[in-house]
Amino acid sequence: MDFIPTTDADKQNMLNQIGVKSVDDLIQILKPRLQDKLGLSRPLSELELVNQLRFLSQKNKLLKYFIGAGSYNHYIPAAVAHLILRGEFLTGYTPYQPEMSQGTLHAMYEFQTYICILTGMDVSNGSLYDGSSALAEAALLSSSYKGRNSIFVSKGLNPEYFKVLKTYCEGAGLTITNELNEDTACVIAQNPDFYGNIENLQYLSEQAHKTGALFIVCVIEPTSLAILEPPGNYGADIVVGEGQSFGLPMNFGGPYLGFIAVKNFLFKKIPGRICGMTTDINGNKGFVLTFQAREQHIRREKATSNITTNVALMAIASTIYLSLMGRTGLVSVAESSYSRAHYLRDKLESVGLTTLNTKPFYNEFIMQAPVGTSKRIHSNLLGNGILGGYDLGEDKMLICCTEMNPIKDITSFVSITKETIT
Repeated sequence: MDFIPTTDADKQNMLNQIGVKSVDDLIQILKPRLQDKLGLSRPLSELELVNQLRFLSQKNKLLKYFIGAGSYNHYIPAAVAHLILRGEFLTGYTPYQPEMSQGTLHAMYEFQTYICILTGMDVSNGSLYDGSSALAEAALLSSSYKGRNSIFVSKGLNPEYFKVLKTYCEGAGLTITNELNEDTACVIAQNPDFYGNIENLQYLSEQAHKTGALFIVCVIEPTSLAILEPPGNYGADIVVGEGQSFGLPMNFGGPYLGFIAVKNFLFKKIPGRICGMTTDINGNKGFVLTFQAREQHIRREKATSNITTNVALMAIASTIYLSLMGRTGLVSVAESSYSRAHYLRDKLESVGLTTLNTKPFYNEFIMQAPVGTSKRIHSNLLGNGILGGYDLGEDKMLICCTEMNPIKDITSFVSITKETIT
């Protein structure tokens, strides 16, 4: 990333606007205010600091999660955290010198391969920052490629993703609509959608292509790809999503991992960077950054996107996770998530809640609680160490299960719910 420093004149102008003579004067003004506001203690030794942090950590509560809505509680093998600490991996910096970055580049190459296998697409880049910005980048790509300014969004897109998409579109002068017309650059659909529904998107794909638009599929819970048909098989031109489920902790919302994969004809429009495999003069296999759009660096105003980097360590962690799990392990995670979600749904129906999903679902589903009871259900569950789902309002609960929800916890969830509503 280029860095253009401020000149002395720029600095002095800013200081004049603030009303101080120097940066040191500014610090002296702010220092007592910050100390009073933050309530900072005296400087601590390393031992004292460690003991203080241990004390604070004991205030954390370990909960049993039945909530998803874009962030999912999956088991992370211990080897993931250990391996990303190796020197050839532990950097988030772009590996411009391939001879010094073979570990990072190799992992990036494998990451791209995994994403293409899971999505059924031809080309993936080396990842983006998160799923929502990956979706927005796909919309910009579509507009640039098609020369159109309208973005069609199907119902069921995660509302947080919609907000990010809306912000990007406003900045680029694009319009979000729910009508297909000759100015539609792309059609966006999430699968499974925000409410857990597994959609049959073949028809929507055909309608998008009839109008000359690109078809974008957004996958926010990518473990579903282990048992669902890859989007590339039903006509997706671009597949984007969030890779947090692949070996990354929920971690208060980040850092996460966005992925984007495209069909071959969009190869030169994909944002970010692509790693390829080659051989050196001695015939040894090696890895290099093979493609970045020159416009990103040189003719920036003509670029599809100016995104040139990411948090590569997140992609490496996911690559390690996927390699450890393998096809069999990932299928097991998906099947466990699916079966436990359906088991919980059936049990909740038996105690008086109503299912609102009218289509097949993966590991998330909506339950309608009796009028005026959902907040008490959530409160009672939380009091028993259970985070019981995402409150959609009007006594609707979006509930999620993964392989991390054993039957005994599901039984507790159902029992507490039954006691609350009876």
